[in-house]
Amino acid sequence: MTPRAVAGTVLLVLGVGTELACCVGVLIMRGVYDKLHYTAPATTLGAFAIAGAVLLRSSLLQFGIKAALVALALLITNPVLTHATARAARIRRFGAWTIQAEDEEVEVEVEVERP
Repeated sequence: MTPRAVAGTVLLVLGVGTELACCVGVLIMRGVYDKLHYTAPATTLGAFAIAGAVLLRSSLLQFGIKAALVALALLITNPVLTHATARAARIRRFGAWTIQAEDEEVEVEVEVERP
């Protein structure tokens, strides 16, 4: 085996191992917020390791470009998705917070609706 093939295999094993560990972490954790911590390595470490393995195997051909674009898309969208999920879980648990003010000189009170 060439060093390039060995490096590709190592990256692939590392990426798949990271993805499996993150899936097990999501299954084992009980709370929503704990589960969210396991989504970040899956979309950064695992995705980039697998994309690197594909790039080492196929260079910048069609497969390599697609793998790099998918890894980049995951890197960009993961923080937004994680924040939206955490916010939805917080609103579901505590209710939406609203600001009520009759005029600008009055203190602003924040009410939290609890189920």
